[in-house]
Amino acid sequence: MLFSRKFFLIFLSLVAFLLSSFSLSDEEERKEIKIESITAESISNDEKGNLLLEGKVFITTNLLTFSTDKALFNQSEGVIELFGNVEVKSEKVKLNSSEVLANLNRQTLSVKQADINSNDSVFSNAQEFLLKTSGDVELVNASVTSCSKEDPVWVISTKRITYLADKNNAVIRGIRLTIKNVPVFFWPYVRTAVGNEKISGFLTPGIHQTNDGIDISLPYYLNLAPNYDLVLTPRHITNRGSGIASSFRYLSRKLEGEINLSGISSDEVYQEETGRNDSRWNISWKNNTTLYQNLYSFINFQSTSDAYFFRDIGNNQFGETRTSYLPRKFGLTWNSSFLKIDINVNRYQILNPFSFEEYRSMPSVTVQSFQSKGGLSISFFANRTKFELEETNPLRDSYKHIERTYFEPEISFRKHFGSSQIEILTGTTYTNHNLNSKKTSQSFPWIEMKYNLFLDKYLGNSHTSLLPTFKYVYVKKEETKQNYLVDSRIISLDYSTLFQRNRFVGFDRVTKSNKVILGLERVSRSITNLSYSSLSIGQAFYINKETDYLNPLIYRNRSPLIAEFKIELGRNLRSKGLMEWDEKSKKINLASLGFVYIKNEQKRIEVKSIYRRKDPNSVYIPWIDRESPTNHSEVLVQWSLSKSVNLFGRWQKDQERNKSNDILFGFEYSNCCLKWGLMHRKWIDEDYFSWQSNYPSAFEALYQGLDPSRQRDNTYLFFELKNLGRLGKKISTALSSTKLE
Repeated sequence: MLFSRKFFLIFLSLVAFLLSSFSLSDEEERKEIKIESITAESISNDEKGNLLLEGKVFITTNLLTFSTDKALFNQSEGVIELFGNVEVKSEKVKLNSSEVLANLNRQTLSVKQADINSNDSVFSNAQEFLLKTSGDVELVNASVTSCSKEDPVWVISTKRITYLADKNNAVIRGIRLTIKNVPVFFWPYVRTAVGNEKISGFLTPGIHQTNDGIDISLPYYLNLAPNYDLVLTPRHITNRGSGIASSFRYLSRKLEGEINLSGISSDEVYQEETGRNDSRWNISWKNNTTLYQNLYSFINFQSTSDAYFFRDIGNNQFGETRTSYLPRKFGLTWNSSFLKIDINVNRYQILNPFSFEEYRSMPSVTVQSFQSKGGLSISFFANRTKFELEETNPLRDSYKHIERTYFEPEISFRKHFGSSQIEILTGTTYTNHNLNSKKTSQSFPWIEMKYNLFLDKYLGNSHTSLLPTFKYVYVKKEETKQNYLVDSRIISLDYSTLFQRNRFVGFDRVTKSNKVILGLERVSRSITNLSYSSLSIGQAFYINKETDYLNPLIYRNRSPLIAEFKIELGRNLRSKGLMEWDEKSKKINLASLGFVYIKNEQKRIEVKSIYRRKDPNSVYIPWIDRESPTNHSEVLVQWSLSKSVNLFGRWQKDQERNKSNDILFGFEYSNCCLKWGLMHRKWIDEDYFSWQSNYPSAFEALYQGLDPSRQRDNTYLFFELKNLGRLGKKISTALSSTKLE
């Protein structure tokens, strides 16, 4: 099976309609074929008593329709012989031949020199077509193409195809691929499964154009047992070397998982860059186990030989892409109707030389419970975690060992009225940190009261809602200096996060609050023109002044003003935007705008832009632009000039630095059976290795002003024979992905 199984199923799918016409499942008897009507210009009997039909013969059955110039019908034996311009039709498939023999009683069909057309898009022919009583099917000297029948660009031909009904697989001999009558591939024998059946054999080969030449892989599938299988994939990258990948899957009543392994024995490019001649590899193991009725476990273990494996090699067969870290996690969960307990151990392999090691949990225990009756709910959340670091971060306060306890009980009451809702919540947040010999503990009682009003207006097929929201939040907290952070980060403000009690995610920090939040949302829908629009605006007012989340030295009595909008006009046009306006500084903290027009798969325009004045989270890595605002824009265009020619392009620009980060453009030509085109891309990529020859460490290089990026410039050719495979990039993937390599 050097070609994918789907190549051969092009043949078999054309045969399948005949199989379904003459037979049912194994549990049922073969379906009887009944003649509903017979018409012809001349109807007579021959000397043997057969019915002789001549001139515009039409025979209609409950499953198929036959039309021909001449036919003989032996009613006692249920045999129909058709001669001349024979056509056999079902709902989806049409078969043309000069001679057909159909036995309605035995439910067999024999065809000489058949042409088969499926949905006017896939054409096939065979010198002989035989459907046997056993359900087996045999095609002799068959060929198939998705091109025009008169002038095909490519054709797959076979000497013989035998479909074995009892084993639900097919034996195919003498496979040949020709392009414009030029033979380009031959394979003598293959046996393949049909439908959902599994059988060992070759899968789709991978051929990819990369910066390191052609990347070729040839996976072989091993059907070891009904509940586990293995894929072995030899792989060669022309400028780097050869290797192999494997994927082992298993499944049982209590266990399921997958183990992936890939590697390359000697990477020539990597040896030139680093001086190392080691084998390079990557392994991953994902497993889920049901231990008992309510007890589960999971494993997600990933590891690689070096930090640059995914940048250089990756793993196209198993869908893995470039990443900055690999997780190594183990978890145990007990879950019942009212209580959930999780025990997790987390650590990571850092692959980015410009990142510090993350804390690893050794272990983390979480207990959750929730009970509700009527509008009253009682819940609690508790977590205790031990964190460890191999090396401390010299750029900020950090500790090798941290033990943290977090506990939050909560009581809530919700009451719905006809056009409004009230919600009252109260609880306490308790945190305790054990930092080597230093211990800190804090308790923060809090209360929330929220009132929503629903004002609806109906006019014909239009519906408009006005949704005012009032919320009061109080969190009692003593001011304490807290420099350490494990997992707490400041979240950006939008209309939904504006109403949150705490502006931090994570368990380390809690925001002291005494504030009133006012919001107003207007939503409008129209069924007539399929339009939708929403506008939201809100702001928090502090009863006690709070520190500015962008500048801790400034105190303020209100939050920035938040405004959002979403618009949908019909099925084709969409737009949305967000703005965070700081009245104190008269500046925009954050703004984003998006516009999308999509007419069909070949016609779309997208415009996106985002601006952030300052990252609210501290950046300790000395990037040269860490104090600069984020100001990026992107334009994406895909537009068909005709049915065959499609233009596409994408442009990403850093407006703050007046520099294009990514420029991509090209064209694609497509017809009924092939696609081809060119794509040019010029972009900025991370440069991992530039610091190694001149600096002792990556951070020292950044301190000295190194810009870890490089200009890249490539032209790609892609070519696809439809229903067979492609060489090169796929346009839909190229346009949606920010990193194509």
